[in-house]
Amino acid sequence: MSLFKTTNRNLPAQAYPINRIREDPIPDGPTEPLGKRTAKPRVRNWGLLALVVAMFALNVAGVAGLLAWRALKTKAVAAGAGKAVTTVAPEAGGGYAVAYAQEPLRVQVGCSAVMFLDLDEPRANAGESVSDLRYDSRCGDQPPSLTLGPGATAGAQVGTSDIDAAGCGDAVRTRPLGPGASVQVRKGAALCVLTAASPPDMVLIEVTDVAQTGIAGMRATSWKVTG
Repeated sequence: MSLFKTTNRNLPAQAYPINRIREDPIPDGPTEPLGKRTAKPRVRNWGLLALVVAMFALNVAGVAGLLAWRALKTKAVAAGAGKAVTTVAPEAGGGYAVAYAQEPLRVQVGCSAVMFLDLDEPRANAGESVSDLRYDSRCGDQPPSLTLGPGATAGAQVGTSDIDAAGCGDAVRTRPLGPGASVQVRKGAALCVLTAASPPDMVLIEVTDVAQTGIAGMRATSWKVTG
């Protein structure tokens, strides 16, 4: 049996599908640059924003109301301070202890009359034998006067009521009232008195007002002498 050899030299390349050359390139799919991503749209919570704004407005209103209330309170206190005389009680120093502070005393007697004051309590219209001060009213234009009573051991007139116990002690020691000396009762006058109590009291007397003849308002602050 004879073998016949064939050749495919004259056949076109397209006749064999296996050798077909793709003329149409495969299209690339959608691509995007590396490292770049499309930003996602922000979702705003309008309800939460409205709540925050409302709370801020409420806080502002509250602060404004508080400031207004404080302003009215300050105005009222200032108005009240203009109608009443207030003084801070002097503080106690070494060797003294506060017994009472700014106790009011009111003297009301007739023309050319006498009233006695006990400063250990304090008390107006006390008995003469226990009194620390004697109040003498005067008739006409003469001002009333204060003199030391039998219950006081020493006293001194001072130029201001802004004085403490130690200051009163210095005044009593260095410039005491002599026998029979008196202090005119005028608004703003101040007097320090050392009582004969046991232990003794150092008392500051302030004249707060003087009305018609025989009427005067005073205020007393007392320290116990402890050393």
